[in-house]
Amino acid sequence: MTSVNIGVIAEEYDDVDVLYELTCKLTLENNFSFSKFISHGCGKLRNKCRAWSHILVRRGCSHLIVIHDLDTHNEGDLRDQLEQSVRGVGFTGHLILIPVYEIEAWLLSDPLALKQTFNMSKTPKVPVHPETIRHPKEHLRDIVWKSCKKRYINTIHNKKIAGAIRIERLSVCPSFSLYPEFLNHSVNN
Repeated sequence: MTSVNIGVIAEEYDDVDVLYELTCKLTLENNFSFSKFISHGCGKLRNKCRAWSHILVRRGCSHLIVIHDLDTHNEGDLRDQLEQSVRGVGFTGHLILIPVYEIEAWLLSDPLALKQTFNMSKTPKVPVHPETIRHPKEHLRDIVWKSCKKRYINTIHNKKIAGAIRIERLSVCPSFSLYPEFLNHSVNN
């Protein structure tokens, strides 16, 4: 099977780490690689998205994923802006992923992944619909502290949580739902 080079544009390195771990769970083999740009903020991501997309095509990326937390933006407007940025750049396929409100909502979907990652004695209680939590990063921090008195650090723990997550648990996060289908058409064929 040929390896697919996927371009990723994200706000932070830990967003790419989460996506990588989840991609490993969704692909038949490790038949993909990531080339990435990290914006260190949403404003810069939106401003540089088109230019970075062109560079990723020149680097040999056939597919593109843009990850941008919803935060307080209007999802339709944000999606339109990002779609406009990458339209016509030359990718075989692209996907705009907009976690609601932050990518940490995805990590809140699996209490057993949290238990394993933080070596908790009990399975923590997580929201049934994590994307309804306004500040999922802070909510995750509070769950970890309350459950085991450990400090949650997103740059360290997000990758570990994603590595432990049961992929079927992500079905409670509608913003994630397009990703498995995208990978199935892009990487697994």
